Amino acid sequence: MEKLTLKTFDEIKQPIIRLGFTIEKFEKEARFALQIWNDPKNAYLAKATKESLIKSLINVAQTGLTLNPVAKEAFLIPRYSSYLKQVECHLEPSYIGLFKLITDTGSVTSIQTNIVYENDHFEMTLGSRTQVIHTPALKNRGEIVGVYSVANLKSGEQQIEYMTIEEVNEIRDISESYQAWKKDNTKHSIWNDWYGEMVRKTCLKRITKYLPRSEQAEKLDNAIELMNQDFIPSGSQIALAQHLIYTSTLIEPTKEQLERELSTCNVFQLNKMISYLNEHQPNAITDVGAGSQGEIHKQLDLIMQTDK
Repeated sequence: MEKLTLKTFDEIKQPIIRLGFTIEKFEKEARFALQIWNDPKNAYLAKATKESLIKSLINVAQTGLTLNPVAKEAFLIPRYSSYLKQVECHLEPSYIGLFKLITDTGSVTSIQTNIVYENDHFEMTLGSRTQVIHTPALKNRGEIVGVYSVANLKSGEQQIEYMTIEEVNEIRDISESYQAWKKDNTKHSIWNDWYGEMVRKTCLKRITKYLPRSEQAEKLDNAIELMNQDFIPSGSQIALAQHLIYTSTLIEPTKEQLERELSTCNVFQLNKMISYLNEHQPNAITDVGAGSQGEIHKQLDLIMQTDK
């Protein structure tokens, strides 16, 4: 495996400085990236492409977070791309990093996110006076049953978000990295390595939808977009759906509606659409699923053979 140096990042030095980094800040973050990459404990990460590492450092600049291991604001995570057939390095903001970005917007004075276990005492009242009472059990807390975030707004109001563990796991289950791990548990999945943190981050990410916006929210938006990458459909999924819409036996208004929905579908929604469209084909394909990239490529191959 190639041992990288500071020269690896020379090509992006000036673009990153234009994003607001000083030379000192750039070199410090590059050294943190190299420290993580070259650590023998991160052998799987070192299999990632050099280009994806460079892109991750650009994302550090765009979010304003740091790779400093002490701060724990963001991590370099390896993910296997079944579409590209290679390991790629991704910048993954931590829930500590999200806390920082949310409070940096200026519209939130403080925010906390806590996991609820089955033996904890937990009450939540909704309405004009929303309130959370949470007393953790001192021992034997049991299984995780939910997670909540409480944001104190600059206006003096509070915004509260609660999610059951079933809702969190539904989001986990559509993650491409988690799906890849289920098919081959030798592959890396942040959901397995850092489950508690991902539970907190999922709730934090949801509450950001309801927080007041400000001019300083761009870096938070960039971080949210990075976390959403695991749920964005691939080009092959979209191409398959478009073909199935075109060849389906559905009426034209329904086809047009499905085409409009394509641009906003996440992985889970698009897989459901593909399954639905498979049921409305002149010669329905029933022996191939919709989920993984490999299955999608097989289905595209079958369609191409049928069209010849």
